[in-house]
Amino acid sequence: MIRRAIITAICFTFIGLATVAEAQEPRHIEIRIINPSPAQKAESKEPAQDKAMPAPGPSAQPDDVSQIVRQSMPAVITVISGSKQGSGFFVSPEGHVLTNSHVIQSQSALIRFPDGNSVAAMVLRNDPEKDLALLKANAGSNYPTLPMGDSDKAVQGESVITIGSPIGLEGTVTRGIISAIRKAPNGVTYIQIDAAINQGNSGGPLLNKAGQVIGINTGKHSQPGIERLGFALSVNDAKRFMAQ
Repeated sequence: MIRRAIITAICFTFIGLATVAEAQEPRHIEIRIINPSPAQKAESKEPAQDKAMPAPGPSAQPDDVSQIVRQSMPAVITVISGSKQGSGFFVSPEGHVLTNSHVIQSQSALIRFPDGNSVAAMVLRNDPEKDLALLKANAGSNYPTLPMGDSDKAVQGESVITIGSPIGLEGTVTRGIISAIRKAPNGVTYIQIDAAINQGNSGGPLLNKAGQVIGINTGKHSQPGIERLGFALSVNDAKRFMAQ
């Protein structure tokens, strides 16, 4: 009974294309909530008066989303593989790109930059179970990269930003919060967000307010009538994938 109460079957419709959409088989993943943590649950039992938040000081500044976007946009690219199209981002100046496995249709891909230029890339690693793929540009160097954050420090309610190419609209930005952090039986951690994720966003970065990558946008809930329920793979899972 307890297991039934905490484990929910979630159906992901993964986003593989932009301008030419190909139907994707829904992916069923069992996940359980892991947020709040036991420590957070213990804190919630304290008297309300002890949890009062101090008033913000005069130095408090609002989130500057536009600055994060300006700094991050050059490193976010469109990935084209066969008839599929998605997003990705550079993780090394030498041209390594992280994206989703379901975006990749062969052992090669085309990387398209925000300025419209393109370069061919090869697939170095592809893990369909974790839905991650690592590419390497065949030419060029000194590529702009995104700083990798620590997804273990991500918390429920935290502001997040996504960048990608939904339906081929490159450089599209959406903003939201972390709705929950969930775990699949295979050990992969998913960050549930309310920021919009659509076809073509797959493989794009999920950024925190410091401009660090904490997730890789991968899918959304497929049940009719449910909107703004997206998921990103944790960046710490991606780091382990790249280190294999």
